[in-house]
Amino acid sequence: MKRQMIFLLTALLWTAPAFAEGRTPGQCSQEFDQCLNECDTKYGEDTGKRAACVPQCSGKYAACDAGVAYDKAKPWIEEQAEKTKKFFDGLMEDLKKDDEPAPQPEGQTKPI
Repeated sequence: MKRQMIFLLTALLWTAPAFAEGRTPGQCSQEFDQCLNECDTKYGEDTGKRAACVPQCSGKYAACDAGVAYDKAKPWIEEQAEKTKKFFDGLMEDLKKDDEPAPQPEGQTKPI
């Protein structure tokens, strides 16, 4: 269980996509505006084709914005992962201590 939890937290930290690639929220907004302008330029009054283009811009913006948020939260996430690891390490140590038989005082025999 402990290894699974550590693996899961590690996988989340290392496989989370870096959509932002060092960008700021303002840069994400500018790219979104540029994308919308390209849709307007390319498709003009053709609402059918434009209707397919605009959601793509929105998806790219959402991914970029989520990446920016992830980049900001990453140090906190790493800190929480380390705290969780320490918690489970301590818990496993406590469980190992509970499983060890109590030492018998000298001169006493063990009950059958």
